[in-house]
Amino acid sequence: MLNLIDPIELAKKTENVVCRGNKRKYLRFGTTPDYKTGVATGYAVGCNLRCVFCWAHETRDNNELVRDFYSPREVFDILHEIIGRNPKIDKIRISDGEPTLCRDHLMELIEITEKSDVGQFVLETNGILFGYDENYVKDLSAFKKIYVRLDLKAGTPEAFSKKTGAIPEAYEYPFQAIRHLMKYGINFGVAAMSADPRFMDPLERVGLITRVGEIDPALVLRLEEEMTVLVPTAKKRLNAYGWKAGKVKYPFYVIGPLRKYVQVSYMPIKSLKKQKVNFGFLLKNLIQLKHGI
Repeated sequence: MLNLIDPIELAKKTENVVCRGNKRKYLRFGTTPDYKTGVATGYAVGCNLRCVFCWAHETRDNNELVRDFYSPREVFDILHEIIGRNPKIDKIRISDGEPTLCRDHLMELIEITEKSDVGQFVLETNGILFGYDENYVKDLSAFKKIYVRLDLKAGTPEAFSKKTGAIPEAYEYPFQAIRHLMKYGINFGVAAMSADPRFMDPLERVGLITRVGEIDPALVLRLEEEMTVLVPTAKKRLNAYGWKAGKVKYPFYVIGPLRKYVQVSYMPIKSLKKQKVNFGFLLKNLIQLKHGI
């Protein structure tokens, strides 16, 4: 990663490929067991960061591989139909790519959701565009069903550049996004790839937590710390960047041949250490693996 990117400029270039009017490219649609009840998910194409541990499909960097554009109404109808087949699910989200790209598409999709019987629209973001453009966040404050999950990548500008391929100046955008979300009273949570020693050492972790605490100490108590599962796409990216990442061993790895099927991503470390392997846990994660997470 010698040639660092400006994520604002990359966002514009990516939008030229993945956005067409109010339409956006999507790779596929499905479900995952996240957010307790599960969530119907649209896998969008395109991102303005180049994270080394990213699990997203190769179309993240090769947007031209996908040709299908979907309008907000088409996306909603597909996800709503998925919910109809899964009575426990009451949420929809956009994942894989960065959802804040194609702003007109996103705003219209949220507006449609707002007027529907869907319980919540989950927006998982790297926070770059929300930190860069306060008005973007202000416009979102008109919606009540939205929940923003902002993911912090690093605890220092240098580590941010190394992990995301972005210029160190962009490190501040996600923290500014948190301030904007608080200012406009939007329902949100903060997550961080801080529970995985392969990607964040203790000193960097302390720095990240300190930065979050400077904004609001209460956020630290609710910080969702993540582990990383090195799916094939993530391994391929790590190898390309020469980043060596071994396995983090926990008790449930003793299940031998089945261990590759156990999905441990998006679990707080305190829960991960206590997690017991049983049939229900394994089945849940086999389902999650089936959907490509």
